[in-house]
Amino acid sequence: MKIDDLLLLAEVQRAGSLSAGARQLQLPKATLSRRLSALEVAVGARLFVPGASRLRLTELGHQLAERAARHHEDIAETRRWLAARDASPRGELRVSIPAEFATLVLAESLASFCQRYPDVALDIDTTPRRIDLFNEPYDLALRFGPVDEPELIARPLMTMDKALFASPAYLAQRGLPQRPEDLAGHHFVVFQPMAMGPQRMRLGAREFQLDMRGPMQCNSIGLTLALSKAGAGIGVFSPRMAHAEISQGLLVPLLPQWHFETSVVTVVTASRRYMPAKTRALIDHLFETVPEWVRPAAPSAPPRPAP
Repeated sequence: MKIDDLLLLAEVQRAGSLSAGARQLQLPKATLSRRLSALEVAVGARLFVPGASRLRLTELGHQLAERAARHHEDIAETRRWLAARDASPRGELRVSIPAEFATLVLAESLASFCQRYPDVALDIDTTPRRIDLFNEPYDLALRFGPVDEPELIARPLMTMDKALFASPAYLAQRGLPQRPEDLAGHHFVVFQPMAMGPQRMRLGAREFQLDMRGPMQCNSIGLTLALSKAGAGIGVFSPRMAHAEISQGLLVPLLPQWHFETSVVTVVTASRRYMPAKTRALIDHLFETVPEWVRPAAPSAPPRPAP
């Protein structure tokens, strides 16, 4: 017995005749009649009173039609629910964002998103590990650096400048470097993503490969900043993240004329097909509310698969 044929039975009962039902369903009358006959065969009993001058259902036919009608209404309600869900962002939205980035860069954007979409419950996970968007219950993630998973959909959100900083106490003990070569004798508080290899510094056409080494290494940019401020060594982070410490004289910029390559911050999702309205709303909101001090990497570029 086919469920679709039960739904046809309910529609014919609602229409009051086979002809009216065929018009409502936009099916040829012969096709509708054949499928209802097949339903009778599958049920093993008559559903229509034979020889009646107009459409009349047997007792079993009425019972099946009423049950099918309830099923039909459930399907219609589900379709309405899906349409409303797609049109209006709602539900739980789970996002992975590095802790310090969420705190120092996106706090205002995330707060205004919750005000803008009160039906969305934003669940922010600040775990430093790289989550698996395909096998863990996350809707999207923000990543630093290149995205090396080609199956993910990646869209550059912004770029972050980086610079060298140290505390006055550290510099009083170890000396102020005047050129990149002087950094070889210094200790660094190493942010783990920057420990994979030398970091390139530029001054016009000049280039220097900085190999950062030191007694401390961590996966938190906030802890890197705090340790640098405490005198543990030289740290590398965004000047804007250290704005308060710089203005208070707790951190000193080093070799300010030299520049590192910027770090790209990327929004990644598992797929762009069937993306829930809540996920699309957050992505659009982040692009609309990027802080002015962060230079967008590709503000008008459409979403694209990661290279």
